[in-house]
Amino acid sequence: MARVTVRMPSANGVAPGQTATFVLPIGRTYHALLLTYSGVTLAQMTEIRIVANGKVMSRITGGTRMDTFNQFCGLAAANGIIQIPFDRPKQRLKDAEEFTALGTGFPGDPQQVTTLHLEIDIDPAAVAPALALKAVQSEPRPFGWISKIREFTHNPAAAGEYEISDLPRGDLIGRIWLNKAGINSVRVERNGFILFERTAAENSLVQSDGERVPQANYFVIDPSELGFGGEAISTKEAQDFRIIVDVAAAGAMPVIVEYIGGLN
Repeated sequence: MARVTVRMPSANGVAPGQTATFVLPIGRTYHALLLTYSGVTLAQMTEIRIVANGKVMSRITGGTRMDTFNQFCGLAAANGIIQIPFDRPKQRLKDAEEFTALGTGFPGDPQQVTTLHLEIDIDPAAVAPALALKAVQSEPRPFGWISKIREFTHNPAAAGEYEISDLPRGDLIGRIWLNKAGINSVRVERNGFILFERTAAENSLVQSDGERVPQANYFVIDPSELGFGGEAISTKEAQDFRIIVDVAAAGAMPVIVEYIGGLN
């Protein structure tokens, strides 16, 4: 499908301490948003949300984290413009890359999207925020499966192994981001079987040789790291799914999960 880049309507609420809201027109398929910003830093965009049919589809705590995710995937660093992708960037096949594009307005779609918004919380310290948005779009298609980013709070109390066993299950998992300095190694188990086991050095090496750019203070479990977009972790039939993280010290460890599934 041919892509076009089009200007989106202006946002409401672009002011320090407010939530800027872009109302995104329904009818085409969204591949990415291009957000131009000034008078506000990435860190001062404290939360970014994609909201479809009144439900938060993805929540990212800040422009800085969004930029880190983009750079890990091989996208350009933000410099007055930041990309918010719906596609899964840098896959080897176009169909795999566009698998999670956001389809809206397709006749008879059982998951019909009737409203779509981009919301950005702006820190009160921002001086004179100005935001403008364009969208990369193509012809309408059914809603299908989308990328949904969820964030969870974890806080290892001491150095050593820390288990995460309470992540929601059901959808596919495209990536898991562990945001903490000093992660020594990670193991992923499903129903008692090991799916993944690497040291931080091994993980960085494999991903650097593949299609990813490792980022400081992030350990990323990424089945699509070599560019094979069909690779993901299935949790639908999992009675037990856990991540065992060996950390060098206590402290906060945000866990960010990219789920792939329907709008729920």
